[in-house]
Parts: sequence; C-alpha cells; structure tokens
Amino acid sequence: MFQPENQKLVMKNELVNVTSFTILTLIFLSFFSFFLFFSEALFAAPFSSESEAIYNSKLEIAAEKIKARLLENESEVVLAVVDLVNYETQERDSKADALEEQLTNILIAKLPNQVVPYYEIVYLRLEWKSRFPDILHDPLTEDIAKLTDADWLLTGTHETIGGLLSVSLNLYDLKSGNLLWQTVVGSERTAENEEAESFPEDTLTQKKEQQSSKFSVQQNVQAHAPNFPPASQSRSLEQQAGAESKVEFPAVLTPPPVEAKLAKTPQAMLKISAGEFLMGSDLGDEDELPDHLVFIQSFYLDQHEVTNEEYSKCLTCERGRGGFDTIDPQQPVVYVDWKNAAAFCKAQNKRLPTEAEWEYAARAGSEAEYSFGDDISLLENYAWLETNTVELGSWGAKNVSTKQANQWGVFDLHGNVMEWVQNYYTQDYFSSVRQPNNPKGPLAPLDEKYPLRVVRGGAWGGRYAAGTPAGLRSAKRYAFVEWTRSFQIGFRCAKDVHTKIVTYE
Repeated sequence: MFQPENQKLVMKNELVNVTSFTILTLIFLSFFSFFLFFSEALFAAPFSSESEAIYNSKLEIAAEKIKARLLENESEVVLAVVDLVNYETQERDSKADALEEQLTNILIAKLPNQVVPYYEIVYLRLEWKSRFPDILHDPLTEDIAKLTDADWLLTGTHETIGGLLSVSLNLYDLKSGNLLWQTVVGSERTAENEEAESFPEDTLTQKKEQQSSKFSVQQNVQAHAPNFPPASQSRSLEQQAGAESKVEFPAVLTPPPVEAKLAKTPQAMLKISAGEFLMGSDLGDEDELPDHLVFIQSFYLDQHEVTNEEYSKCLTCERGRGGFDTIDPQQPVVYVDWKNAAAFCKAQNKRLPTEAEWEYAARAGSEAEYSFGDDISLLENYAWLETNTVELGSWGAKNVSTKQANQWGVFDLHGNVMEWVQNYYTQDYFSSVRQPNNPKGPLAPLDEKYPLRVVRGGAWGGRYAAGTPAGLRSAKRYAFVEWTRSFQIGFRCAKDVHTKIVTYE
C-alpha cells in the first residue's frame, strides 16, 4: 500500500527522534553506572584493609585492658557482652550482632572461663521471645546479662563518623551499678591516637551515694537496673579526658523518650521506670513458686509507708487501736484494714500498688533474697526487725525512713510494718505466669465470705515470723482477710504515671 509523501516524512522524523532518545538514554545509563562505581570505590576507601587493621588492633588493646581488670579483681568475675546498639537509633542491628560476636570471641580467647559465649546470649534472646510473645520490645540489656549470671556487663554503642566506624564501650559492675571503665575504639585513616582512649579508673568508678532525705526526688531512677551513670556525666568525663571522638555515651538503660516529658514526680513519691524482673522464688515457700519474668510499666510509689500524720488528713478514713499501736506523727499508721487503706489512696488520687509492682520496687534490680544481696548481716542497715527491736527490748514500729533506703531510694520495704497491696491472695502462682504484664491476680476472692488479700514486706516483729530474716525476703508473701486491723500491717500508695495528683493541704 502506498503512503502519502508527507506521512513518510513524519515517520522518518519520529524514527530519528526515537533513535536519538535511545542513544541519549544509553549514554546517561553508562554515565550513571560509572558514577555508582566511582562513588562505591570512593566511599569504600575509609574501610580499607589498612583502616580495618588499625581498628582491630585498637579492639585488641581494649580487650587486653578489660582482661587486666578482670584479673585484678580479688574473686573470679564473669563478663557478658550485651547490646552494642546503633547510637542513632538506640536499637540492635546486624552491625551490633557482628561487633558483639567479634568482641566476645576475642575476650573468650583471652579468658575462656570468665566470658559468656555469644551463642548463649543469642539463645537467651530467642528463649525470651518464645516465652513472652506478647511483649513486643526486646529484653532489656541488664535482664539478658543477669540471666547469664554475669558479674560485669560490657555494653555500648556503635556509629559511623565521617565514614569511619567508632564504638564506645562501657564496663559496669552489675551488682553495684558502678561504671568501672569506658573507651572509644575507632577506625582511622591516620596513625594518630593508635591506642584506644580510656579514662582513669579512679575517675570513672562511680560510688553510690546513699539517700539521706526521705523527701528527695529521684527523677532518673532506673527500675530495672542498677543506677547506671547518665549520659551527661559520661560526656563531661570524655571532655575532661580530652578524647577526640565525638561519640556521646548514652545511658545503658534510658527511660522511653515519652516519659521524659511527663509531669514532675509528686512529693514524697519516686518514679519507678518500666522494666522486667524475675518475680517469686524457686527456693522460697510453696506460694512463691515458680519464679517468672514479669513486665512492669512505669509508676510512682510512695518513698515511705503512710504515716499517722498523713493518714489523719483523710477525714473519712478509719483505723483501729490496740497493743503496740503507733502514735508519733512520723510512725507508720497501723490498725488500718484493706478497704480503708485503699480508700486513703483513692482520696489522694492514688491506689495501692499491685503485688508485682511492690516486689519489683523491693528487689530494686536484685535477684537475691533482699535488695542489697543475700548477706543477712547487712539486714539491720535497711530494716527494722526482731534483732534490732524485740531482742533489744524495743517493741513496735519505728519512724519511717530512719533506715537505709534501697538502691532505688525506697525506704522500709524490708521490715518495720507489713504492707497491703491490691491483689487477692491465691496460693497458686501458676496463673500469674501466663500474665507477664503486671499480673493483678484473681478478680474475685477464692472465698467470698473470707476474702484474702496479699500483704508484703515483713515487720519489726509479731506473729507469723514476720520479723525474722526469712520473713523480710523480697519474695515473701502473706495473706490476711481484708478486714484485718493489726499492729503489724500498714501500707503505702502507688500512682499511675499519667494521672494527676490530689493532695490535702
């Protein structure tokens, strides 16, 4: 079929245009491919074999210093390497996994019996997720470290600065929360600062200051860990030491950012940050079995037991009278039944703590018998019990906050008076094991005619061996019918973080 001359011309022009476009496209793609190749080569340069060798040599130096500190300790110390997280995201990533495995293997080669193997850390993470699928976030750093029975924790962050890898390492004593040592290990293009920067041990060792005022406010209480130093403190130390790296040392266990914007902690209360802990005891009484992991949201807790002075401001609250009564305004109020204790807290726009919250605060990050460990000889420093009351002829509860606070700043959770909590009592803990998020126990008493409520903490003395060391253990549980009014029993209040506070003037 013949086509008009003008139509042929149009088709010829279109063919030329298509050909030109194709040629231009090929040229562009070639140029772009060359650019990608050149860029890859350019940005790969900082991670050359020479730079990697420098980094590895610095890591070896850091490992040698850690080894020296482990060997300097009087007793054999076990170390766990956990969470070298991404500094920007504060989360684990593939680089964190690789760094942890690399550093762990280096340390195991030097001290095979004092370093937790990397595969054990991986196994614990997988086990945690399988046991608690409803808890979306990863387990906390110190939770994993404690499950390994480690004494020291090596943790930190990694980031890329100017295309170069930089890793900050922080060494902590898990029991005391002391920051023992820290360093920055970085790959560099030059030989400057070949040795990893580290700070003098006497500068970095943090000594826990005991709380002396019962009304002190602790805004940065870490509820699931020892008191790790805050980020600002580490930054100032870095500047004093003249470290050239720009890496900042964030706290190992920082509260969620949203919590930093919350209202000021109410007076005489402490903010207990969210975290997990092992509730109960496999070595305790039958109703403490089995120990099980529980997650607690942030909450406020009274720093001390409710006093006579505070209770007297509630005009609708009642109390009884009897032997070993308390009269002093700063003594804990006693002879208060469960309903009046709950009513007092409600009048303050507070509530009684759950049993899980109470034990979480009492343990203060410890898995031992008491918040301070297992050494019974230290118990009188923290508690009023038979040995420093009844056996000395001094009967009755003592003024609140006169003994040493636990490491989270809470007084008298061991001894003085036992304390009501929210929960109905059930001897079988098994149902709570399936409630990993702050279990509140049964919604109704097992016997409607005899409603038992949980009481915690032990006492200065009295019945049920409440004043003995065994009676003051963090995991120890008591059960009383809710209308009980006793010289042994008082209470303290808790409060949700997001509710407003109402106080009596």
